[in-house]
Amino acid sequence: MTQPQKNTALAAAILAGLLSLPLTWMTIQNAQIQGGFGNMFNSLGGISLNVTGLNGHVRFLFKTPIWLIVCMAMLANVLQLMAGSKSFTIPRLIQWATAMIATAWIGLTVILAISSDQATLGIGALVGAMSAAIPVVCLYLSSPESERQSSTGDLNTI
Repeated sequence: MTQPQKNTALAAAILAGLLSLPLTWMTIQNAQIQGGFGNMFNSLGGISLNVTGLNGHVRFLFKTPIWLIVCMAMLANVLQLMAGSKSFTIPRLIQWATAMIATAWIGLTVILAISSDQATLGIGALVGAMSAAIPVVCLYLSSPESERQSSTGDLNTI
């Protein structure tokens, strides 16, 4: 993968992350409202709630807003763009760590929504997952092992 192709993919992933925030990440059916007026609304029947990247959170060990997770994915993209510009020195370990943490976190959100009986996955989660997966793919394709394999493959074809 050439650097311009990588930059285009990373910029598209940043836009995908921004786009995923107002989109529905999941819909929760039969939600129960807590508090004083909760019983009045709960008696009306099942309530469906749309969870977006702006108003939702994921609770696994601790409560984390979805927008923070998406920002981590966008940070992974930005770090790779900075490293690719040759104006900054960003260690590969930092690039891999941010990309893997964002992918695992968003992946966990998708898995929790899929495995729940009361939630359905929305398009925002898929767009957010794409935003997190692209930096991992770009890092893998630009790894020294893949560069060595492509360069030896080029010599064999000459």
